[in-house]
Amino acid sequence: MQDFKRTKLETSYNSQRTDDFSIINGPTGTIKQSDHKFDEQASETSEYQENKSSSQKQHLPIIQQDIEKSEYESQIVESLGDSYPGSEIKALIEQKKQRDHKPIYLNIMVVGQSGLGKSTFIDVLLKKKLGTGQIIRDSTLQIQEIQGQIHVNDFTLNIKFIDTPGFRHQYSLRSWLKLLCGYIRTQFNSYQQRQNLQYESKEKFQQLSQQDLDERVHVCFYFFSGPRIQTEDLQALKKISGLVNVIPILAKGDSYTKNEIIQLKKQFNDLVNEYHIDLFKCQCNNNLNEKSQFGSTPPYVIISSVEQFQVGNHLIYGRKFPWGICDIFNPQHSDLAILYKSLIGHYCLELIRLTDFLYNNQVQKEKQKLKIKQQNTNWLVNLLSYLFNL
Repeated sequence: MQDFKRTKLETSYNSQRTDDFSIINGPTGTIKQSDHKFDEQASETSEYQENKSSSQKQHLPIIQQDIEKSEYESQIVESLGDSYPGSEIKALIEQKKQRDHKPIYLNIMVVGQSGLGKSTFIDVLLKKKLGTGQIIRDSTLQIQEIQGQIHVNDFTLNIKFIDTPGFRHQYSLRSWLKLLCGYIRTQFNSYQQRQNLQYESKEKFQQLSQQDLDERVHVCFYFFSGPRIQTEDLQALKKISGLVNVIPILAKGDSYTKNEIIQLKKQFNDLVNEYHIDLFKCQCNNNLNEKSQFGSTPPYVIISSVEQFQVGNHLIYGRKFPWGICDIFNPQHSDLAILYKSLIGHYCLELIRLTDFLYNNQVQKEKQKLKIKQQNTNWLVNLLSYLFNL
């Protein structure tokens, strides 16, 4: 009896739970119907989005899309190429090459006594080496500047010869030295003014710093002759060597024997050391196979002539004697070829560098003179003011 009651109670409890579940979630058929409607709405939404996206993609033609993509990719490649490691170094190297190709200015002053062939020396170098047809001058009465250029590939060497009148005939030694030193200082002042002008503003610096002009005298060829070294030459060398690099030249080399030339060179070098004359140290940092046949250099022995002679298949510059023709560019006859090669190939940049030293030294001396002058002026003003106040 008790088991029957327990079974009846469990049956009624289970039926109650089923009814409660139906009240909360609805009938079973209703659940399936609502799920089916939800799937239909989701499929309609996905189809609408696909149609919309496909309609947006078809606004641009396929060809235009490819063009835009290729342009974009090329921009990416170009930007990546600029960012490759080492590209900035390559750009820097190109800038350095452009600066290295800037022209070089070498200004050569030729001085000495009258009648030693200074003007002829300039003319033959311009004709033979620089290819400039210069008019031969009988004598130089004032300072003259003659320009020449050497072009090799992208390199340019601007050479300016400064021809000067000789002393004794036109000038006394004192007035002659005043003329030469005044010209050298004037070139220093012109260079200094341009250097100061370019630092007034950035614009002027960008403009003037690219010009690379240099009017300073870089080297002075001092011509002298034998049979003995004269005191006037030593005095002039002492004065000029404080302002410019000096290379001595023994002129009229065809007037001496080989032994006489060697003795003159030795005598000259001994006197230079005795008088403490500071000449340019002509030293080559590399192997120079050609050496003078006439002893140590400097001084360099040269022969000046603009006469031309046909020797075999060659047209040479030289002088004609009863015993034969003297070729002025033949190392067996003179040091002219060795001097030219050494000047251009070995001494050029060193001469320019030492000119910077001489220029700065001169600027410091001028500043010191100005300072002393200002002190003397202030002392005089203070003295006068003191006297008038008594």
